[in-house]
This record gives sequence, structure tokens and C-alpha cells, in this order.
Amino acid sequence: MKKAWTFIVAAVTVLTLSACSITTPLDPHNPSPKLTDCPSTPNCVSTDTDSASHRIQPFNLLIPADQAWPQVVNTVSGMPRTVITVERPGYLYAKSYSKIFQFLDYLEVLSIPEENRLAVRSSSMLGISDLGVNARRTETLRKALQEKGIIE
Repeated sequence: MKKAWTFIVAAVTVLTLSACSITTPLDPHNPSPKLTDCPSTPNCVSTDTDSASHRIQPFNLLIPADQAWPQVVNTVSGMPRTVITVERPGYLYAKSYSKIFQFLDYLEVLSIPEENRLAVRSSSMLGISDLGVNARRTETLRKALQEKGIIE
């Protein structure tokens, strides 16, 4: 009975944490889409957050957004263990899995043509710390886009 009770408490805790931290794709009917802000836990980074501990440098485009977008999608598609699950003009939502334990993270990229930039957010599904994985993922994306001459 004690093992069953422990299992139930653990399951409820995991489900509660999952519900609080899951990032869902942006609503395509929202006239002014904006990426969700990072939670207080240190397992998320974003170009569009007010939190200094979660903020990453902007992704400023060097070419027009409509020309950059197909290359952005191609670059994200080519990232290891990453699958784009939602893609529409100017927005993508991808799932990335860690190499060993297959932990799930979310990567979002939103094109903001009027500001000639990309909004980028990478966040863990569960846990408190990601040991810098999401920051490294966004920097890998930045480097790949820079090498292609898409961003500064």
C-alpha cells in the first residue's frame, strides 16, 4: 500500500509540473502573436523576455524576412533530434529531445518582419534546471543562421 501511495503522489507531482511548464504552439488566429514568457525556473531562454536571467541576444535579420524564412525552417529541421511539429508562414514550433535520456524541450521561432528580426524561445518541458541546454540550442541555431548570412 505504501508503494502505491508513493507512486500516486509522484504521478500527480509530475502531471502538475507538466501542466505548468508545457509550451503550446501560438494560436494562428491571434492578430499580434508573441512568444510566451519564460517561467521563473532556469530552464528557458528567449529573445523576448524581460528577465535578465532568461534573455538571449536578438536574432536580427540581414535579409528580408520572407527570404530568410525558408532557410530558418530548413536550419531548424536539420538540428539534431529536433522535429518541427507546427510550421506556418513566419512561425515554427519544434520538439527537441536530449541525446541520452530523451528529455523533451520546445523550440519556437517567430518572424517579426516589421522589426526585421526573429523571436526565439527554447524551454524544457519538465524540471528546474536544464544545465544550459536551451541556451546552447539557441546559440547553435544562431551560429548556423549567421553562417548562412541570414542574421547578424
